[in-house]
Amino acid sequence: EFRRVLFRSVNGVASLEAHGEAIQCELLNLGAGGLLVLTPAALPKGTTVHVRFLVKDYPLEVTVEGTVAHSNEMTIGVMFSEEPDGLEEILLWLEAGFLAAMLA
Repeated sequence: EFRRVLFRSVNGVASLEAHGEAIQCELLNLGAGGLLVLTPAALPKGTTVHVRFLVKDYPLEVTVEGTVAHSNEMTIGVMFSEEPDGLEEILLWLEAGFLAAMLA
């Protein structure tokens, strides 16, 4: 079954940990397979990272392992190694908020 991967623009914060160092980032978008962050640092493509993120107004922090899919001087895209616990609920919550805003 083909499932389209939707990425939602989000407000939030993230931390990418690699090689014993944590980079604090701004969460830009989030989808079933990964996320995109605005960051002051670059990481090489293929770097394994431990990700922690919080979506604004959502009560739970999510942690997941991932791999840097692309990186430049401003953004890092991370592909999740597996779907993190709670991600589907966050995506449904974001979708509900998006639809409510569209109907308002």
